[in-house]
Amino acid sequence: MDNIQLAFVAAFAVLLIAAIGCDEQPTAANIQAGETVSSATLAKHGGNAGQLLDFADAEAFFEFNTTDNDLGLQIFLDAVGWNGIRIEDANNEQIVEVRATGPLADLGITELRFESAEPSPEAVLANFPPGEYLFTGRTPEGDRLVGDSELSHNFAPPPTITPSDGLEVDVENTVVEWDAPGAELVEIIIESEDSDAVFDIIVEAEVTSLNVPPQFLEAGTEYKLEILAYAENGNRTIVETSFVTADE
Repeated sequence: MDNIQLAFVAAFAVLLIAAIGCDEQPTAANIQAGETVSSATLAKHGGNAGQLLDFADAEAFFEFNTTDNDLGLQIFLDAVGWNGIRIEDANNEQIVEVRATGPLADLGITELRFESAEPSPEAVLANFPPGEYLFTGRTPEGDRLVGDSELSHNFAPPPTITPSDGLEVDVENTVVEWDAPGAELVEIIIESEDSDAVFDIIVEAEVTSLNVPPQFLEAGTEYKLEILAYAENGNRTIVETSFVTADE
């Protein structure tokens, strides 16, 4: 093989390696211990990776309904626009991969939210270990997206609520009270099967009662009342009950 052929082979090999490097997404396995996600990704991909952007939001958390005894893993992410994302669990095992195709791949997706199936709380917890979950992705322009979320197996205690268990209340004076120890935020949801209207509000943990607007309620109607306690680690603990408004 003469010098010209050797030079051609060497140049082709460099181009091939560069192309492979551009297509590879960062994973938790190739991030060295002690490095941040951003520095490790920059060190690995350098100028070939486009810009390194943060997800606007990347969350992995559990929602535990203590009334029905069901628990699911929930994922939420938000970004400027992406056509492919991956999520790895705390053991560096890939658990999610989503790729857009066709026109959507060129346009990009901004948000994604979903919940796992709920076979039993024990089964769900066994499948999703606590620790850091790594989110990576790519934009239609070729930039890289990165983020992480700390998943915990710790939950706030179930809130206590009044009114409950079908207690009758006055439409003009319905006050919901709760105690949610360990909660950072509390969400109150009131709805009825007889109406499409839903009352949904999130308040700070210091707030422990709420006057339900009488305009929302109808006399002689059963309402489902749901309280969600948001722990500092992101997990939600839910209690469901009901009350009935008195007839006019």
